[in-house]
Amino acid sequence: MTKFHEAVERLRQEGRRRGLDISTATAQDILADLVTSTAATLGIREETFVRSHLPNVDLTDLVAHLKQADDAQKREVADASPAVVSMEDTGRLIASLAQAVRCVSLNHDRLAQGHRDKWEAVGVLDDASNCLTLLGEAVSNSHTTAQGTAVLWNDESVVYARRALTQTITNLRDGGWTFAHGRQLDADVATRMDDDLQILPQK
Repeated sequence: MTKFHEAVERLRQEGRRRGLDISTATAQDILADLVTSTAATLGIREETFVRSHLPNVDLTDLVAHLKQADDAQKREVADASPAVVSMEDTGRLIASLAQAVRCVSLNHDRLAQGHRDKWEAVGVLDDASNCLTLLGEAVSNSHTTAQGTAVLWNDESVVYARRALTQTITNLRDGGWTFAHGRQLDADVATRMDDDLQILPQK
C-alpha cells in the first residue's frame, strides 16, 4: 500500500471514529487537494511531500472540520421547512437548477484551480443533482386539485436547491463564473435565478 493510500485509510478511520462516513473517493479528493496546496506552499514536488511529509500529517483537525461541516449541513436540513410548490414554479426551479449545472460545466476550469474554487463548483453539482433527483420522485407524486397541480418539496430538496442556486448567483455576480456571452447575460440569469429562489422558504 502506498503512503497516499495509507493516508486515505487513516482519514477514513479517523472519520469513522468521529461518526463520519468518508468514502474512499472523497478521502482521495480531500488528500489530493491537501498534497497539491501544501507542496506548492513548501515549494517542493508533490511526490516529495507524499513520501516525506504525508505520513506524519495529523489528520485529526482536518476530520474535525469535516465533521463540523457535516453537522452544519444536517442542522440546515433539520431547520428547513418542506414546501408545496405549483407545478409551474417547480418547472422554473428545475430550469434554474439545470442552468446552474450548465454554468459549472462552462466554467470547468475552476475545478483545476484552488481548493475553494474546486469545492464550490463540486458543491453546486452535488446539490443541484441531488435536488433534481428528489424532484423527479416528487413530480411523479404530484397532486392535482381545482387550484392546479402542486408538488411537495421535502426539506432536503429545499436546502439543496437553495444552496446550489445561491452559490451560482454569487459566482455569477462577482464575475467568477460566466456563461461566456457577456456580463449582461450573466446578470440577467443571476436575477432570474434569484427570482426563482424566492419561491422557496428562506432560512
